[in-house]
Amino acid sequence: MAPAMISLLKTIFCLVVITFGSTFAGLAQSTFFEVGSTPYDRQMERVQPTLTAPSMYSVYGPSLAAVNQWMIELRAMPYRYSPEWKTPVEVELDQVGDCKGKAVVLYDWMQANGATNLRLVIGKRRATDSLTHAWVEWQTKIGTLLLDPTFNWNAAIKLRNRQTYIAFYGYGGGHKYQVGNSALANRAIITNRTPAAPAHGAISRPMRAASRLRSSYWYDEGPIDPRFFANRPSL
Repeated sequence: MAPAMISLLKTIFCLVVITFGSTFAGLAQSTFFEVGSTPYDRQMERVQPTLTAPSMYSVYGPSLAAVNQWMIELRAMPYRYSPEWKTPVEVELDQVGDCKGKAVVLYDWMQANGATNLRLVIGKRRATDSLTHAWVEWQTKIGTLLLDPTFNWNAAIKLRNRQTYIAFYGYGGGHKYQVGNSALANRAIITNRTPAAPAHGAISRPMRAASRLRSSYWYDEGPIDPRFFANRPSL
């Protein structure tokens, strides 16, 4: 093949990667804006020290392999609903937790290992769910990573999907956020100023190792290549 043709094909390939890469990153963004308070503030007082603690210094931050291992450990932990938010210490001592307990523990572990740009998120796993859910989102250079140790065995890229993982509120670094353009969240504020604590989940039983490598719902999240995190600075 002529050198000119090879050069042209390389240029076209690069343009395709840049275009789709930019689109992909845009799909992963959440529209959070900072607020002074949320309906969940009072019930979350027990875990505020965890959410406001600064991230520990780390040159690179946690690796994807470490994050996935923590996800596996928490996903295998039996589910038990608690009407109150449990601290990371309480969940680790009891070795049981509900969605909010597991999410807070993961948030704590990641901060202790240098992760930044974290948010503990309250919302709904599906638009049709009657119960709210809690998970962690990590904003990185490759997009927003969805970390749900209640249902998923590994981290995944969060895609914009109006039917799944619908965020209402976020907490991180001492800041509070509400998701813009969230009709469900606005309705919750109007109709219920003291909402029930997130309680969405099921009893978790360890699965075969091969099953842990698959995301629970392939259509709302995408697999991550660990090479994205190899020898990268803290995100």
